[in-house]
Amino acid sequence: MYKFSIDYPKVCRVEFNPKSRRESGDIVFHFPDREKLYISWGDLDIAKKRFQTPENQAEQGIKRIMKGRTVNRKESEKVTQDSLEIQMHKAVYNRIKLEEMLPGLFFSKKRIVTREAHSVHLHCEKTSRYFVIYSLLSPNAPEDFGTLLLTMARSFKCH
Repeated sequence: MYKFSIDYPKVCRVEFNPKSRRESGDIVFHFPDREKLYISWGDLDIAKKRFQTPENQAEQGIKRIMKGRTVNRKESEKVTQDSLEIQMHKAVYNRIKLEEMLPGLFFSKKRIVTREAHSVHLHCEKTSRYFVIYSLLSPNAPEDFGTLLLTMARSFKCH
């Protein structure tokens, strides 16, 4: 439909944002264990005004997540940053650990949850689009979900 594809497990329920168009939009893959994986895309020329490379875009994304109201910045960290090649494009994979404080009136160690965020950023000159494949995992996410995200990302075809 939007001239890109990705291999995903048959157990997923796929939901298209009704406002999505070929130029920009997002899709969410719902997994039975309540985890979600997203693909977002947009106009590469617009993105390049702010981020010259996928690395710049990934760094800005991490900074935005770390600035979240509920994120304990002192206990959150970038765990992994790797380069990938996806359909002959250089892509950037990041995995960060977040410590989040759950909403409530009083601060308590019991109200802190550790989550992971995984993201893959790539720029495709041929389609003039950028793509971000990402997931913010729940505390009880399967340990191999990051591996699944990378397997799906490596299957991604942007043109």
